Amino acid sequence: MNKILIASFVLCFSSLSFAEDKVANAQPENIQYLSGLLDKIKAQGVKNAITHEQREALFKQDYSQVKSQLSAATVKLNKVKANTKSLSSSFENNEEDLVKLDQQLKKSLGNLGEMFGVVRQVAQDVSSIRESSLLKVELGADSEVLNKLSASKALPSIAELEGLWFEIQNQMTKQGEIKRLKSTYVDIDGVKNEGEIAHIGPFIAFNQNGYLNYDTETGLFLELGKQPSSASSAIDFFNGSTDTFSEISIDPTRGTLLSLSSQSPSYIDRIHQGGLIAYVIIVLAGLGIGFGLYLLVIKLQVAQKVRLQLNNLDSPKDDNPLGRVLAVYNAERELDDLETLEMKLDEAVLKELPEIEKGQSLIKLLAAVAPLLGLLGTVTGMIATFQSITLFGTGDPKLMAGGISQALITTVLGLVAAIPLLFVHNIISTRSKALIQILTQQSAGMIADQAQKSQEGQG
Repeated sequence: MNKILIASFVLCFSSLSFAEDKVANAQPENIQYLSGLLDKIKAQGVKNAITHEQREALFKQDYSQVKSQLSAATVKLNKVKANTKSLSSSFENNEEDLVKLDQQLKKSLGNLGEMFGVVRQVAQDVSSIRESSLLKVELGADSEVLNKLSASKALPSIAELEGLWFEIQNQMTKQGEIKRLKSTYVDIDGVKNEGEIAHIGPFIAFNQNGYLNYDTETGLFLELGKQPSSASSAIDFFNGSTDTFSEISIDPTRGTLLSLSSQSPSYIDRIHQGGLIAYVIIVLAGLGIGFGLYLLVIKLQVAQKVRLQLNNLDSPKDDNPLGRVLAVYNAERELDDLETLEMKLDEAVLKELPEIEKGQSLIKLLAAVAPLLGLLGTVTGMIATFQSITLFGTGDPKLMAGGISQALITTVLGLVAAIPLLFVHNIISTRSKALIQILTQQSAGMIADQAQKSQEGQG
C-alpha cells in the first residue's frame, strides 16, 4: 500500500513539474485549467488510497480466517490419520483372531460339518423327488422342513433332524401304498374331468380308461393317447374285476417308459406314415398273394385229377390235361406215321401249357413292381426331407421325421410284399413244371409204346 502511495505522489509531482513548465509558457487561461486538473488528480489519489487501504484490510481479515481454517483442518487430518492407523491395527488383529476362531470352529465341529452337508444333500434330494413324483398330489408340493434344511447354512437342530426323518419315512410309506383318490385328469380329447384315480406308489396311475401320466408342471394327470398292451390288466384292476392277487405292469421310471410307449407308432401308424405309395404296395401285395393262393388251389386240384388219371390211363377224362392228351393219343393211335403222332401229341401238350402257366407272369410282375414302388417311396420321402431342411434347416429333427419315415416304411413294405410274392410264384411255378413234366413223360411214353407196337407188327 505504501508503494502505491509513493507511486501516486511521484506521479503528482511529475505532473506538477510538467504543469509548472507548461505554466511558464502558457497563457493565463490555461494556467487556471491546469490548476483545476491538479486539484482533481490530488482528490482522486486520496480516494484511491482510501480504497486500497479498505481492500488491504479485507484481505488481511480473509487471510486470518483461512489460516485458522487451515489449522483446524490440519488438526482434524491428524486425528483421522491417527484413527485410521488405530482401525488398521484393529482390523489386522481381528483378521488374525478370525483365522484362529475359524480353525477352532472346524476342530470343534469335527464330524458335525460332514453331517450338515449330508443332511442338506438328503433334504434337497427328497424335495426334488417329491416335486417330480405323482405323490405330490397327495403329500403336497412343498415341505417346510425340507425347504428349510435345503437352504440352511447352519447346523440342524434335533427337532429339524427328527422332521427330516419323518418326511423320509412318510415318503417311503406312501411309495408302498396302493390308493385311490379324487383328482383332476385330462382325457385324450383334452377335456378336464374330475374322477377317481388309483395309483401304485409313485410308479403308475390309472383309471377306468387305462394308464395316466403325471405332468409335474401343471400338476394334472393326462390320459395316454395310446395305451400299452398291458392296459387291460390295469383297467380290470381298477374296476375290481380281478381276484385278490393279479398281475399288473408298473413303470419303474415313473412315467418315462409309458410316455415312450404311447409315442411309439403301431403297424397301422407306420403304414399311414408311408402315405399313398404304402397303400398301393399293400393293395398290390394283397391282390398278388390272393391271386397266387387262388392259382395254387387250382394247381392242386389239377394235380389231384392228374394223379387220378395216372391210375387209370385207359379211361381218359376231359377235366384234366393228361386226360385230354390221352384222348388225342387214343384218337390218333391208329396212324402208321410215328412222326405225325408225335407232332399231334406235342400239339396237345402245347395247348395245355397256357392253361397250366396262367397267372404266373402276373405274380412275377407284382413281385418285381413292389420293391420298385418301395424305392419310389424312398425317393419321394427323401425329397420331402430335403425340402424340410431347405425351409427350416437341421435344427429340429422332428421336421425331417415325416420324410424319413416315408422313405423307410415304403422300402420295408416293398420288400415285405415282394418276398411272399416270390415264394408264391416259386411254388406255383414248381407245380406247373411238375404237371408239364408229367405230360411230357406220358407223351414220350405213348410214342415209345406205339413205336414198339409198330416194330412188333412189322416183325
